[in-house]
Amino acid sequence: MTIARCLATAGLLSILAPPVQAQWLGQDYAVYGAPMSNFIVHSALNNTSMLNAAKGAARTKAPPQPLLASGPPAVASNAEALAQRFEPHQRAPMVKAYIESMSFYQKIEAKMGWPRNDIGGALAAFIVGNYWAYTGVEVSDAQFAAVAEQLRSQPGLRTSFRNSSQEATRAMYEQSAMVGAFMVLALKSMEKAPEREKQARLRAAAGTNLKQVLGTDPAHLRISEQGMSLQ
Repeated sequence: MTIARCLATAGLLSILAPPVQAQWLGQDYAVYGAPMSNFIVHSALNNTSMLNAAKGAARTKAPPQPLLASGPPAVASNAEALAQRFEPHQRAPMVKAYIESMSFYQKIEAKMGWPRNDIGGALAAFIVGNYWAYTGVEVSDAQFAAVAEQLRSQPGLRTSFRNSSQEATRAMYEQSAMVGAFMVLALKSMEKAPEREKQARLRAAAGTNLKQVLGTDPAHLRISEQGMSLQ
C-alpha cells in the first residue's frame, strides 16, 4: 500500500480540517524557499550521506543500525524555527501546519515499522516528500523504504553527528520529517481543487529544497525500489 492510500484509508487527511487546509493552500510558496537551516549547518551531511547515496556510493556491509535522535522532543520549537522563513503574518498558521505534519509523519514512521526518532527515515521523508511535490510522481512505500535504507547505510551519516549536540540531532530529525510530510500533505490537499499557480509554487519550493541538499539540478533525481539515484 502506498503512503497516499494509507492517508486515505486511515483518514489521516482529516487533520487538514477546512480552516487549516485553507491556510496551507493560501501560503505563498514562493517565499517558502529552502527552510532547512540545519542542512546548511551540517554541510558534511549534504555533501556525503545524501549525495553519496544518490550517486550509489558504497554502503556499510553490515545491516545498518538506525541512528536515533537523542534528547527530548522539541516539536513546537522546531516548527517555529521553520516558520521563521515566512512573513510574520504567516508564521502562526505555519507553526500549526508543521506540528500537524510531524504528527502525520510519526504515523507513517510507525506504519513503516521504523523506530521512533530514526534520522535516516526522517531524511528519507525530506527527500521523498520534496521529490513527490517536484515531480508529481507518487512514491511507494517500498521506494520510500529503499531511500531510508540507503541513507542509513552511508558511513558518513553517523560521522556527521558525532560531535553534534542532542538539540542538533533532534532538530535534524524533526525538521526533516516536518518538511517532507508537509510537502506531501500540501500536494494531496490540492488534488480535489487544483490551482496551477499554487501547484507551481509548491513545485518550485520542492525543487529548491532538493537542489540545496543534493547540490545539483533536481531534474536528475530518480527514486525507484532500488532507492534514489542521479541520472
